[in-house]
Amino acid sequence: MAELEEKQSFYLLSLGCAKNLVEGEHVAGMLLSQGYAARSDPHEARWLVVNTCGFLTSAIEENIDHILELAARKQAWQKLVVLGCLVGRFGKKLMRNLPEVDLFVSPGQVGRLPELLAQGCKSALAPARGVLGFSTPRAVSTGPAWAYLRLSDGCARSCSFCAIPHIRGKLRSRPLADIISEASLLAENGMLELNLVAQDLSAYGQDLGMVNGLQQLLGELEQIPQISWIRMLYLYPDVLQENFLQAVASYKKVLPYFDIPLQHVSNRVLKAMGRPHHNEELLERFMLLRNLMPQAVIRSTLLVGHPGEEQEDFEQLFEFINKFKFNHLGCFAFEAQRGTKSAYMPRVDSRTARQRQRKIMAAQKRISRAYGKALVGSEQAMLFLGPHPQSDFLGAGRLWNQAPEVDGEVIVVDGQAQPGTIVRVRILKAHDYDFEAEII
Repeated sequence: MAELEEKQSFYLLSLGCAKNLVEGEHVAGMLLSQGYAARSDPHEARWLVVNTCGFLTSAIEENIDHILELAARKQAWQKLVVLGCLVGRFGKKLMRNLPEVDLFVSPGQVGRLPELLAQGCKSALAPARGVLGFSTPRAVSTGPAWAYLRLSDGCARSCSFCAIPHIRGKLRSRPLADIISEASLLAENGMLELNLVAQDLSAYGQDLGMVNGLQQLLGELEQIPQISWIRMLYLYPDVLQENFLQAVASYKKVLPYFDIPLQHVSNRVLKAMGRPHHNEELLERFMLLRNLMPQAVIRSTLLVGHPGEEQEDFEQLFEFINKFKFNHLGCFAFEAQRGTKSAYMPRVDSRTARQRQRKIMAAQKRISRAYGKALVGSEQAMLFLGPHPQSDFLGAGRLWNQAPEVDGEVIVVDGQAQPGTIVRVRILKAHDYDFEAEII
């Protein structure tokens, strides 16, 4: 390989959540705009770039394994770069313990990556400020016809179990015009579905002095002709107010899909978590949503085994999910995050926490199965993604009520369509989380 080509090629591995994926797309976009060539094989790239997650202990361990694997296979002419949340959380410690890495970049310095590579820096560690937006090149890696759209970075909340504010900093919303410019460009490039992401969508614009910022943004996105679906991912229960729900119900393109991390319903546990809501308020808001928008699909996430969770608290949570019946639900067992308030509280036995997690998910599987069976025979809108990865004789897609990467898929057993188009399908069979369907 020629020396010039070696210097101008990169391999990118993005790990973690959808927000991290967007940041990785900006990394790729910046490098491509500077003349670097992307490589799918790490053996062929000069720069081995790992965009990390640093939230849960299990994720941290997985990220370290990936870094060490690349380091072990790195050749003399290659350089290893680690950036993102893991560096934002453990930057100096990583520098001491991973001498194999040639450059560490914290989230606040990711926008300088091409400059850092050119200068041959060893590290660039600084608090997170700003947020990458329309002016920063982005190479979208999802699709066909769908993409994530990040509204903000950081978080203004102070949940006792969460390290995000420490890693990503305070809430920093992108100007509305900047978001609309990017959304319009995505639409011009064929994106029909925009999935809005942030640490807290419901807080969008608060730091900019906006009132009802998310509602304003949705109204603007609604006006982009080419966009068909707008999905909101990660809202706090605060947003469940009548005026907001009525606005969403009036929009034609904003899907009645609500991703609202509940975490818990016990007042004692909610207080220990630093969550601002109480049981009665949460129940009232969720019932308001059900009453105003009966067709709404609701996803939530729960955290069991948090310090202070007694058996009666868990039973209250278990009763709630069986009564309310979320359409989609994820549940995590508590993992202490160093530097958070919860890490210093008396802990629930980890085995007990995992047992509670399994009990929740077993109940949710029954709920999801019943929800899926109720859709059998119905006609639904689906984004057709193309041939199924496991068989050229099948197709793959997602219904309007399935968020990418978390809510299952549709296996198309009959019918053809152009990948990246929204079609009507008839549901033929429901599995625990997936469907079989035919294109009408």
